[in-house]
Amino acid sequence: MAIVNLLVFNHFWIGICTSANGKIISMTTLTWPEFLYQAKQLLEISNQLNDSWILCEKDEQEPNSYLKYTQKIKGKASEDLISVEYHIVYSISYQVPVLYFQAHRSDGSLLDLEATWKTFLPETSRSELYQMLTQMEHPVLFRPFMAFHPCRTTEVLAQFGKPSENVLITFISLYGPYVQLNLANAYGLHSQINK
Repeated sequence: MAIVNLLVFNHFWIGICTSANGKIISMTTLTWPEFLYQAKQLLEISNQLNDSWILCEKDEQEPNSYLKYTQKIKGKASEDLISVEYHIVYSISYQVPVLYFQAHRSDGSLLDLEATWKTFLPETSRSELYQMLTQMEHPVLFRPFMAFHPCRTTEVLAQFGKPSENVLITFISLYGPYVQLNLANAYGLHSQINK
């Protein structure tokens, strides 16, 4: 059984996943410089794969940069074509990546909370939806976006016995499929090849 301990290190809260005997299994949070470094790693892989991730940098302040990816999808509840813009943003409070997104119908109108739930998670109960996917203010753009709440991200990332070489790739691979954001397997394989 893995246990997550929160400790203060260099003025940052960090999550350390340990086994029952106290052996460190993995670090489950990121500092801002680690987030930026791993975002740039993901961007390099994206460029090599001719994928369309971009790094948006508002300014040099922490944390005013985020990864962005856009795509068009067909909704699960209807056959409408939906344009989705995904952002991977750093949470200062939780020190983990957070998946924000906005979805627009083909006429440009924004999907509201109910329509978003029906489009991406139609089989999920309402009580579960309120706990995981909600509307929040984007911390860089200061506009409402849908987001997976970051309160359990450390716990989810701690489930893996081996530390991830790129927490952002692991994070997107875990959370992305819920909102039809799927990374190619080459993202995970790339780090194995370049060791």
